[in-house]
Parts: sequence; structure tokens; C-alpha cells
Amino acid sequence: MKTIFVTLLAFTLLLLSCIKDEKEDVINYIEENDKLPEFTVKSATGEELHSEDLSGNTTLLVFFVTTCGDCKRELPKIDSVWNELKDQPTFRLVTISRGETAEVVNAFWKEQNFTMPFYLDPDKKVFSLFANSTIPRVYLVNRENIVTWMAVEQMDLSAKQLIGKIEQTINSQNSYFQTHKLP
Repeated sequence: MKTIFVTLLAFTLLLLSCIKDEKEDVINYIEENDKLPEFTVKSATGEELHSEDLSGNTTLLVFFVTTCGDCKRELPKIDSVWNELKDQPTFRLVTISRGETAEVVNAFWKEQNFTMPFYLDPDKKVFSLFANSTIPRVYLVNRENIVTWMAVEQMDLSAKQLIGKIEQTINSQNSYFQTHKLP
């Protein structure tokens, strides 16, 4: 009986933990101070978003899978950030579902009452530009498309703290560009 319990507990923890694709070490191809790679993703309606479209904005970029326990913990925080900052003209939220269909993500979004937009990376090609495994991944990107902060598996920030970090990035860049009279 004890063996069955331990096996069930281990299996449950595995399902609730972040998704790591393979037994190999996690390799981050994009880290803080790196420029975003060039990529294109599509929304559920087929609208394309190109990484260069993000220039000039502060962007929160998130990779997730709807079956990932860590993603399920972090995505409500991201939706709260969206609800607070969606009207900020220089803020973009780009949530990217890795390896899932629009139908799966739409059903999950409806179940969770999420209002934030999402994009699809059905073949994981975009994700593979950032890392070899492990989600969720959260990247804060400045208006030059440089990653200024990142988190893997968990953010260790509340939604309010993340909003503060994003606003700080927006405000510091606004004051820099006003001082230096750059576009």
C-alpha cells in the first residue's frame, strides 16, 4: 500500500511540475541583456506577430503549456498584469503556447476566464530559439528588444511586483528617450 501511495504521489508531483522536455541540462539560448531573436507567431485567428513589431514597446513575453502545473500557477498573475496594463500604449503582452492547438488554449482560457491575448508555437520552433526545455518562461523586454529580466519555472514575484517591474522599465526608458531626444 505504501509503494502505491508513493508512486501516485510521485506521478502527481510530476504532472504538477514544470515541463522539462528531456533529461539533459537546461540550456538558455536567450538570457538577460540578449536581444530577442527574430521570430513570427500567429494568434488563434491567424494574425501574425513578428518580433520586430515589439520594438518601441516594453514587452512581457511568456512561454507556457496549458497542462503545466507551474504555468497554471503563473498564468493568473500574467492575466492580472494584462488587466492592469493593457491600456498602457507602450506595453505589449505576448503569451505563446508551446506545442498546442488554438482549440486547446481557447478552452483553457475560457475555463480560467483569462482575457489576455495568446499566440501559438505549435511546432516549438520559436521556443527553440530561447531554450532547449523548461517552462514557464517569462521575459521582460525593453523597447530595443533587449531582455532585461527573465524567470524560468517560477517568477518569485506577485502580479503587483511584476507590474512594478514593468512600469519601472517603461518609465526609465521614457525618461532616457526624453532626455536624449531619441524616437
